[in-house]
Amino acid sequence: MRGVTAIFHREFGGALSSPVAWVVTVLLILVLHAAFFFLGFPVGDRALPAFWTGSTASLDALFAWLPVFFAVLAPALTMGAWAEERRAGTDELLLTLPVHTRALVFGKFLAAWLLLGTITTISVLPVAWMVASIGPLDWGTVWGGLLGAWLLAAVCTAIGLATSALAREELVAFLVAAVLLIGLWSAGLFVRVLPGPLAEFAWYASPALHFLESGARGVFDLRDLAYYGLFVGGGLLFNVSVVEGRRYS
Repeated sequence: MRGVTAIFHREFGGALSSPVAWVVTVLLILVLHAAFFFLGFPVGDRALPAFWTGSTASLDALFAWLPVFFAVLAPALTMGAWAEERRAGTDELLLTLPVHTRALVFGKFLAAWLLLGTITTISVLPVAWMVASIGPLDWGTVWGGLLGAWLLAAVCTAIGLATSALAREELVAFLVAAVLLIGLWSAGLFVRVLPGPLAEFAWYASPALHFLESGARGVFDLRDLAYYGLFVGGGLLFNVSVVEGRRYS
C-alpha cells in the first residue's frame, strides 16, 4: 500500500506541475463549453441542439461530448506515464525499487484517474449551476452523469496507460491512445452498416451504450459495470504484464 501511495504522489505532483498539461486542459474545457452552448451535439442519431438554441435545462449535449473530450485529454495526461520514463531512462531505476509492478501501475492509474475525474467535475458543475439558474435542472441526472463520467474516465485512463507502456515516445503513446478511444466512441455510429454479430459487438464496445444511454441519464445496470470492469481490469493487467516483462528482460 505504501508503494501505491508513493507512486500516486509522485505522478500526481508531476502532473500538477506540468504547464503543458494545464494549457491543454484549459483549452479543452473551453472547447467543451463552447460546443455545449453554441454547437450542441450534431453527430449521429443522438443529435442534440446547443443550449442557447434548445432552450432546455439539460446537460445532455455536454455529456454527449465527454467521450470525445476524454479521447484527447486522457492520452494527454497518460502519454508520459511510461513513455517518458523510458525516454529519460528513469524506468530502470523505478523498476529496481522494492515495489511490486502492480503497485507501480496502480499508483500511476489512480493519479491519472483522479486528475481526469477532477477536471471533468470542474468542467461540468459550473455549467450545471448556470443552467440551474436559468431553468429547472434535474440534479439526479447530473450526479448520475458525473458518476458515469468518472467510470468512463477510468476506462480511458487504463487504455492510455497501456499504450504508454508500449511506446517509447510520448507522441506515439498519445496518438495510439487517441485513435483507440476515438475508435471506441465512433463504433456506435457504424452499427447500422455492419452485419448482425459485428454490429452487436460494436454497439457493446461503444461508450454510447454504457455512458450516453445509461450513465449520462443517471441509470446503471450490471452490463455497464461489467463493461467498465472489463476495460479497466484488462488495461491494467496488460500494463502490468508489459512492465513486468521489462523488469526481467
